[in-house]
Amino acid sequence: MRLLIIFLSVTNAFIIIYGPQPVLPLFMQEFGISISTASLSISLTILGIVFSSLFLAVFSDKWERKKVILVSNLLLIIPSLALFFTHSFSWLLVFRFVQGTLITGVTTILMTYAAEEFPIKKKGMVLATYVSATLAGGLLGRILCGFITEHFNWEWFFLITTVITTLVSLLIYFFLSESTGQVKSGKQNFTDHFKNLPLLSIFFIGFSHFFAFVGFFNYLPFYASGPPFNYSVTQTSLLYLTYIWGIVSSLITGMVSNRVGRRAMIAAGHLVGATGILVTLIPSPYTLILGASILTLGQFCSQSSATAYITDVVTHSKGAATSLYQCFFYLGGEPRGMDSRNPVETFSLVRYRGYDGRFYFIGVKQ
Repeated sequence: MRLLIIFLSVTNAFIIIYGPQPVLPLFMQEFGISISTASLSISLTILGIVFSSLFLAVFSDKWERKKVILVSNLLLIIPSLALFFTHSFSWLLVFRFVQGTLITGVTTILMTYAAEEFPIKKKGMVLATYVSATLAGGLLGRILCGFITEHFNWEWFFLITTVITTLVSLLIYFFLSESTGQVKSGKQNFTDHFKNLPLLSIFFIGFSHFFAFVGFFNYLPFYASGPPFNYSVTQTSLLYLTYIWGIVSSLITGMVSNRVGRRAMIAAGHLVGATGILVTLIPSPYTLILGASILTLGQFCSQSSATAYITDVVTHSKGAATSLYQCFFYLGGEPRGMDSRNPVETFSLVRYRGYDGRFYFIGVKQ
């Protein structure tokens, strides 16, 4: 039951984070804004995660895990409901940022909870299930938001997430057991992680990989909705079905990484992901789907292994270590990484300006 609640809670969190992604072109039309400004509806949520991760890195090991998870879920209901009533893009960005700050209390603490509350032999598989939930949430959120927007309005997506968040909060309250493996520690242990070189390497690997992954998928709607594809919102949303390969990759990696080693799987995942990005440079619907699938396979092979590797090299203050990883990881997807003036261009701008080399840079950054 605990693993199911972890899966559902993380899935809901990522539905909220990435659900609006397919409707970014619609935000441009409805609010009269630029590509970069529309993308802030995603990137400011991620920035909220970064800021709150720093806060949790200092204090998370002092607080009981279940209480943090439950309170964060309950508070998340407020901005989710507010988004249903807002008709201002400025207020939409405010509430999206607030959502990000609260989501960290769910995702980060649940990752630590999963690493502490299950037997060591099951750790790889448990954390792979966690990563699969991030994929399931990202996939369901995009498809759900695209479908709702096509048939109703984008505001209704946030009302539905409010209901889902409420139900998940009830499950956490009644069925998630209290922490038994948590070792509370003091503030002095927070800085120790910056002396752990293997852990620091995972922080920067997480940053570089998410930089590439977000750069790719955040601008996929713009590329797919323009020539030569001219996809509708629903059709664009269906492109995110390539996330299914990430679920497969995560689960297989969880079983294999205990045998071949986490570092080998991390390296292999990065090489596969870079290959996927290069495949998309061939202008075809088939290569777009193929490249996105390969990128997703590599991304979550690496991410599953990196998540488990953290608990392998950390002996104390695991909540702080997980929070710092989340901070570096999501910093890769903050607004500067998605500004069209930077090397991460929209697909449309890359094509129209003839800068295929710039998009290749995303793969190199991995």
